[in-house]
Amino acid sequence: MGKLDEFFRSLSERKKKSELEVLEDIENALRMGEIDNAIELTGELGSESNLFLALRMLLRSIRERLQEAREKGELDELERMKERVKELIPTVNSLLNPRYRALLLGDLAVLFYLLNDELNGDIALRTAINLARNSADIIRDILMELINSGLLKKAGYAMKMVREPEKLDVVLVHLAEMFYRAGDVEKARLIIEHISSPFHRAMALYYLAEIEGERNRDEALKILEAAFRIAEGIEDPEARFEVMLKLYDLKHSLLGQSLSLKDVLSRREAPPQ
Repeated sequence: MGKLDEFFRSLSERKKKSELEVLEDIENALRMGEIDNAIELTGELGSESNLFLALRMLLRSIRERLQEAREKGELDELERMKERVKELIPTVNSLLNPRYRALLLGDLAVLFYLLNDELNGDIALRTAINLARNSADIIRDILMELINSGLLKKAGYAMKMVREPEKLDVVLVHLAEMFYRAGDVEKARLIIEHISSPFHRAMALYYLAEIEGERNRDEALKILEAAFRIAEGIEDPEARFEVMLKLYDLKHSLLGQSLSLKDVLSRREAPPQ
């Protein structure tokens, strides 16, 4: 019997599932609501990229289940969800790729906030922002998750933690444009308030005016006037000229006029207000 045992054992080892099959099993388990089974299956993954995919699927599934539990008032289930989220922290922190860890910790932070666990949420968020300090796209994704989850104060908290204002401003301009285009004026306004550089704040308003010009010309012109006032505060004359050129070009386009270089050049050396 010993030889037969060895034979069947070696046979089963040869039939070990591929990581793609494990990912499919995890996806199927989550589809059936078997979160604990899905968590257990992640132990069969060796590739960091595959583990990252599995954990993202898990965290999103937990979030969906969390929403269901809150709607049904299932308090016991909410506590179980909190424990499950905490159990995933060591697995997330085992990833060596800082981009993967930053994204997953951003997801964890949102879950902790939604579970009213502010302490763990803040810890996860601070770590995520620190890991993403060299990746503007990751910072953008983390902020997006917070904003889309209605956690605007925590999004503001995250913005203050970014050590490079210039990099953050680029991200915020993109977010403001995206929300304004989607019709969410209030979120766009709140985001612009956090842009520190007059250059990027004026450019954000330029993009908003460009979008608004397709809907309401008068409103677009009002936005442009605000952009002109902010652009006056740009200290670098060349950068100020660059922004002014764009603003005047858009203004004359909205008015159906040709661009007047005299107006632009008159502002080139204007001292900041």
